[in-house]
Amino acid sequence: MIAKMTRYTFLIYHEEYLSFLKMLRNTGVVHVKEKAEGTPEDEEVTKKMKLQQDIKGTIRFLKSRKVEPTGEEPGMEATSIIEKVKDLQMQSELKTAELQKTDKEISQLEKWGSFSWKTVNLLRDSGKFIHFFSCSKSKFNEEWEKDYDLLQVNIVGSTVYFIVIDENQKSPDIEAELIKLPGHSLDELHAVYNEIEGDIEATEKELDQLAATGIDALNKLNKKNNKEIDFKKVVLNSSEGAGQKLKILEGWVPEEKEQQLEEELGKTSAYYLKSEPTPKDNVPVLLKNNAFTKVFEMIGSLYSLPSYREIDLTPFFAPFFMLFFGFCLGDAGYGLLMMAATIFMRAKAKPNMKPVWTLGLFFGIATLVMGIVSGTFFGVNLIETNIQWLASFQNLMLGQNQLMIFSVILGIVQIVFGICLKAARTIKIYGLKHALATIGWVVIIVGAGGSFGLSKAELINPETGKYLMLIFGVAGAIPVLFFNSPGKNPFINLGLGLWDTYGTVTGLLGDVLSYIRLFALGLSSAVLGNVFNQLAFTLTGDIPVLSQLFTVLILLFGHSINFFMAALGAFVHPLRLTFVEFYKNTGFEGGGKKYTPFEEA
Repeated sequence: MIAKMTRYTFLIYHEEYLSFLKMLRNTGVVHVKEKAEGTPEDEEVTKKMKLQQDIKGTIRFLKSRKVEPTGEEPGMEATSIIEKVKDLQMQSELKTAELQKTDKEISQLEKWGSFSWKTVNLLRDSGKFIHFFSCSKSKFNEEWEKDYDLLQVNIVGSTVYFIVIDENQKSPDIEAELIKLPGHSLDELHAVYNEIEGDIEATEKELDQLAATGIDALNKLNKKNNKEIDFKKVVLNSSEGAGQKLKILEGWVPEEKEQQLEEELGKTSAYYLKSEPTPKDNVPVLLKNNAFTKVFEMIGSLYSLPSYREIDLTPFFAPFFMLFFGFCLGDAGYGLLMMAATIFMRAKAKPNMKPVWTLGLFFGIATLVMGIVSGTFFGVNLIETNIQWLASFQNLMLGQNQLMIFSVILGIVQIVFGICLKAARTIKIYGLKHALATIGWVVIIVGAGGSFGLSKAELINPETGKYLMLIFGVAGAIPVLFFNSPGKNPFINLGLGLWDTYGTVTGLLGDVLSYIRLFALGLSSAVLGNVFNQLAFTLTGDIPVLSQLFTVLILLFGHSINFFMAALGAFVHPLRLTFVEFYKNTGFEGGGKKYTPFEEA
């Protein structure tokens, strides 16, 4: 459910404003309302938001190094870590560029072999100039060797590398590419390359050390900085009043927190007004659910929070989602494993992760139950086994046809439930007359459809069933056709009603058929598990010890893959059924803004 909110308008004398804000932050129950035009520009806020970006960027970079934290202190302030990381990143980039340049120069010189530039310079001083050339084999002219003092140095692939020794400083005019070589020897370049590599390695080690020790300090700084930004934004979101002597601030407080806030307000000289939200207000949303439903809030948040005036759908989709997951995975053995693993992990988890493992435990329970219902245990079909103590339970297990029918029935139940919620939502927001058409569809589906089903199942007389279908059909059709748009011309309503009927009927048929995927996924999981069982026990031969080892390996490998694939589908497909079929039929709009109290770090 959605917690009821009250709007508070505070009037504070300007000299007491900062101390008043500190009191609000210590109380931690007021969601401050931002101005419609947004937060004004402020140099300090801009500076802190720049720091926020730097912190996040540094944390992201250090986490990308995938270094295990050591728990040691970083030995420097968090802000110094940011600057140090930036400096090391720049050094690493420069050294990497230098290394690439050196590597390119080495690659150039390797074609000419190891020679000393000292010797080249001595020859130049004596009037002999060495010119370096290269050309393709096909273009190399042997006449050049007669015309010039030419020496072939190397042939790499189809390229000839040669030098010409000449008394003229200007290179001879031959059809070859004149090469300009680096002014260092190969040995010198290798030494430079090794030195740069060592510098890069030292930089990387320093970054790894910061990744192992500095992330916690950066997270603490980020949290502190965010709270300071929030505080400053609250100051900036205040309005001036009474010749700028008064500050005016608005915020939202959950009804249950009002007394706590007012006790603190009584200790100040601040004046405040209370008022109920209006339809135009963008009221923050705080969800309040019981221990079971609360863990499903994280699933609902993957889509959107409801708006303040809507109905919180979490309590209504939670049991269905749990059941759908169990239906899709549908193996009692997998359910037991999930329960054991999640109970163990929950006991070890930090408080913020406990809800995740609790959700996993609920999924494990659902998988165990549906595995028993479908008669599947680690891919073994319990319905077809000849285990004596199971005989009395096998009649209670559902076969494939029954499971398919059950999945369709589940779909119909959830969709009708969703339409009922749509009617309740419409009544809550717009009033009863706007919900009459939706109520008409409930009467048609439940009344006429139920009568048809009961007569087909021979639970009621077929003639009685026909009369009931007619009565419920007409009773539902009247509001559907003539009250779908209250206030409009009856003929327009009739046209809109007929069009709406076409869309609703085709949409409902497609929605119901979507639920067959529950049966299909559960069946595929059971079949694949059975296939791995057969492979394990039929393809491993009869070699003592070795055969048993291969059997165990195939079972572990096969069921691990099956469990992973089936569990992924068992989460994704109920997610789709919830957010597409169920949410659509409830008329869910979403777009709610999360209640975020102004509080201490």
